[in-house]
Amino acid sequence: MITIADHTLSRLVSQTRPHVGNLIDAEAVQCITFDHDGQHLYAMATNRFTLAVSRTLVTGGSDEPWSAIVHRQQLPEMAAAIKLLDTGTVHIERTADQMILSGARGHRIAIDLSPYAKVPLDWRKLMLPSLEKPAAAVQTAMDPKFFGAWKNLPKPVQMWSTGEGRMSLIVAADFLGAQMPIRREGEDVALRQELDSWKAAAPTLAAAA
Repeated sequence: MITIADHTLSRLVSQTRPHVGNLIDAEAVQCITFDHDGQHLYAMATNRFTLAVSRTLVTGGSDEPWSAIVHRQQLPEMAAAIKLLDTGTVHIERTADQMILSGARGHRIAIDLSPYAKVPLDWRKLMLPSLEKPAAAVQTAMDPKFFGAWKNLPKPVQMWSTGEGRMSLIVAADFLGAQMPIRREGEDVALRQELDSWKAAAPTLAAAA
């Protein structure tokens, strides 16, 4: 069993829930994965276009590292647990097929683990090598329909591209995310033409100032 501070379970879920895959996606991405490494509890979700990892320090317990995959079908139960327990410290126990959440008042809620996805996605392998790369001086294109998925992050949110055709990293306090690029039609020529088309507005803006 491990213990996390009050109001942290809600943050972990709110920052990763928007990145859970839809019903039409593979079962492997219709989930939030929780994993404990002895120091932090992480929550991770991805829909293949964005990937989000939120973390909190473990304040008590001595469990060996574990992971637990919660399918989207169990997220309403997770929301109920958060509403009931989040104002106090939360104890988390990983059993063979459940993640059991309990609080100081004796409340105890068991969340069934995913019957579909058994092996968690290795987000560390995907993302951590990119942390060593400096921001790339290249243009990138992103799909704006995913921008709203980052709205629950605390300010400031920082972003940079890791290279041509590579993911852009999204960084905030105790949060690491990524958004995959989309193909840019016309590459730099089309971008330059679009930017140049705005130059005619400059005198009007200057006069208004």
